[in-house]
Amino acid sequence: MGRKIIFTLIICLSLIQLSLAYPSINVVKADNFLEFTVSAEAYRYLNISINVERKVEFLSGGYIMINDTFVPLHSAFANASNSIVLDLILIGVPRNYSSNLIYYVAYDNKGYLPMKSAGIDDVFQWLEISFPEPINVSENRTYNFTVTYVFSGLIKKTGEKNEFYALFPLYPGLKWNVTHCNVTVILPHGVSVLRAEYPRDVFINETTSILRNSTSPLRAYANLSSWIRFTSSTFKLLSFLGVIREITVDEWGKITVTEFYELSVTNVDKITLNLPAGATSISVYDAYGPYSKTQVGITNKNNSVIVDITLSEKLSASEKARISVFYSLPSYMYLNKRGWQDYELNIDLTKPDQWIIQKIITTIVLPEGASFLRENHYTNINFERINVLQEKAIIEHYNVTKFESLGVLKIKYQYAPFWASLKPTILSGALIGLVSLIIMLSKPFGRVETVKPILVSFETLKEFIEVFEERERILSEIEFLEQQSKRGKISRKQYKLRRKMLEERLSSVQGRLIALKDEIESAGGRYADMMKRLEMASADIETVKRSISEVEIRYHRGEISAETRRRLLEEYENRRKRSESIVEEILLRLKEEIL
Repeated sequence: MGRKIIFTLIICLSLIQLSLAYPSINVVKADNFLEFTVSAEAYRYLNISINVERKVEFLSGGYIMINDTFVPLHSAFANASNSIVLDLILIGVPRNYSSNLIYYVAYDNKGYLPMKSAGIDDVFQWLEISFPEPINVSENRTYNFTVTYVFSGLIKKTGEKNEFYALFPLYPGLKWNVTHCNVTVILPHGVSVLRAEYPRDVFINETTSILRNSTSPLRAYANLSSWIRFTSSTFKLLSFLGVIREITVDEWGKITVTEFYELSVTNVDKITLNLPAGATSISVYDAYGPYSKTQVGITNKNNSVIVDITLSEKLSASEKARISVFYSLPSYMYLNKRGWQDYELNIDLTKPDQWIIQKIITTIVLPEGASFLRENHYTNINFERINVLQEKAIIEHYNVTKFESLGVLKIKYQYAPFWASLKPTILSGALIGLVSLIIMLSKPFGRVETVKPILVSFETLKEFIEVFEERERILSEIEFLEQQSKRGKISRKQYKLRRKMLEERLSSVQGRLIALKDEIESAGGRYADMMKRLEMASADIETVKRSISEVEIRYHRGEISAETRRRLLEEYENRRKRSESIVEEILLRLKEEIL
């Protein structure tokens, strides 16, 4: 009798554990017993086991690719005569990695499988994979499918030279207990296991470049991470943070394009860009000046022009890089006339061949007198006026992955053919009228003075750029000095002395910068606009720096949570990057003026 009671208790406890693991199993208290109800979903979980082969690879550029091959099996505890039908399956990615997941795809031996996000809970982001032909899992049938994930931002450079630290999810998240889970980690090319650091209790060293982990069984809802630290002089971190493209069509149909690229680079000395077919007059610049022909390689292909750029030493040595590319496109290939005043611009929007580009903004600027036709079918397009006579359209794309195409840009607009010849006449008439008005108004007061247009000399622009960059260097030195002081790397006395010297230099530079800015701004027009934008962006950068410091102080005081701190820092960092992009864009435009 006692044995029966013990056995019953064991069964009850086991079922209660299952109900905790699988919410679809309900435990109901009756008068003298516990009643268990099992849903169809839970029934599948109880009767299916699964084997997993996970392969982790480190891709050039700083990405981690994980391939999981799943083999659903008939559970050893299930009735051998019963077969289980699978029409979908949920795979979990640990929640703390969900923001780093940039690409995923599922496939079997017949092709790709439908896959979509199925929500996020406290532990996992769930991905739902559907089987167009439901899978019959039985003792005498085998089937496997593979899921590929790509993560960004999980490989970081440490403080040591050429040393990298990678963090990654060790196991997939499943609602099944896994019979066998084998994990293979393939180190980057040229990296030896013997010189790498990793958790020795997790991995065994199989070869000079491969680590393995084998777990059997693996509990459902497993959520473990692992890491590896390695040294490499050839492993590269490359991330395209943003691309800003401006396409300008003038009154004669000439198409010119300016592209600004913001990059995050480590151990990178070359990058490759794709431009539309037929691109000519290609020139490349960075903050230090134009690139020579030996630094820019151009290859024409059928559908694009490949541009290989060897970064300048100063740029490749820094962690952030910004470059600009200027080129022209042939009108006969990309501009079609549909009527006496109707035009259509068709340009294949190319992009770098990278796993992800965080932001691509394309601006189309029409000639004065032209107007967009609002029948352009873009949900993410915005129309703006530059001035009374000129319009522009802006199309934005975010988090564009490797296999996504931006498609062909199709913009329709109207432009009267006589406008190009009429425009000088209108301007001349307006000028004559203005001069006449000035003469009439000035007659009673005596002789008329000649008003000369204000021009900005090359020397002034060059000096402004040099002084502005000197100011940025001093601000960077002050910021670095503060970090050194906080870390205790220098004494308080040294900090005060060096800080005072830097502030004296900054005061002198600021005075000269204000004088040059006022001189350039007085020229009016686009110069005044650039100076105002530059001033606003620079002020915003300083405001963001102060806001970040305030967030850190509030966090250390316990006034805000870690999640609030993370969110605020992310918002401020994005705002800082936008302002820095504006500053870099304006400086590059000013450098164009003096080249």
